Amino acid sequence: MQKTLLVCSRSTRDFLPEFENVHVVTGAATRKTLDMMGTEPEVVAIGGGAVIDTAKIIGSGPITCYPTTAAGSSSTSHSVCWDGVKKLSVKRHVPSRVIVVPEYVENLPEEVREYTTYDVISHCLDSMWSKNKTKESEMYARIALSILQGDYSNAELVEAGNYGGMAIERCSTTILHAMSYPLTAFYKIPHGKALGFLLPRVCQYYDFDLGSLVDHKPVVLGDIDWDFICMESLKYDKIHNTIKPINFQTLKEIIKNV
Repeated sequence: MQKTLLVCSRSTRDFLPEFENVHVVTGAATRKTLDMMGTEPEVVAIGGGAVIDTAKIIGSGPITCYPTTAAGSSSTSHSVCWDGVKKLSVKRHVPSRVIVVPEYVENLPEEVREYTTYDVISHCLDSMWSKNKTKESEMYARIALSILQGDYSNAELVEAGNYGGMAIERCSTTILHAMSYPLTAFYKIPHGKALGFLLPRVCQYYDFDLGSLVDHKPVVLGDIDWDFICMESLKYDKIHNTIKPINFQTLKEIIKNV
């Protein structure tokens, strides 16, 4: 049996059948995942953000990634982990090798493509709206957004996600992600869908033309206690790193937009 561990999802397992030592990821990393931290010296990961985040937690040595979404996880040194309804950011290492294979993403489901597009746009805009942005972070964000302004393939979308990841590696996310976390934690709304709802509203607040990047479809979330979500969002310190002041009333006004 090969020593190298393959970390994958159910949908990406068949792309690398030669691996016999396999860890299948069915959701975001949790406290149980942290119990496995650094236990595998050789790791290959193929999948979206949850898969690659898990691989970074489990791995103790170089990690090779085959990203299949634009989550950008293969370009960052942190992993997202959930402890109940609390989102944790676990500091690890940037994967040593990132390979985008067009065949692995050519049949990306339309909903996954839509939601992961919202994620990469949010990574770029969050970093560009940050007080802590750098010349490097802004450069990578603009490269990613320039890809999305054309008629891009799924593989190019994943490449844009990698550049978006490079941006937030140098300058953390801010308002969009801070507001998305409680929607996922308390309402089980997928990360990309939450961002899809928030994007046009936050873009209007920042006077940014979202239509220049994507033909945005209206995202409906249902009945949400927005007072609660706004209060929970403010608990994430990163929300206060935006170039415009943010408080409870500001968030309430943003939600009413569009």
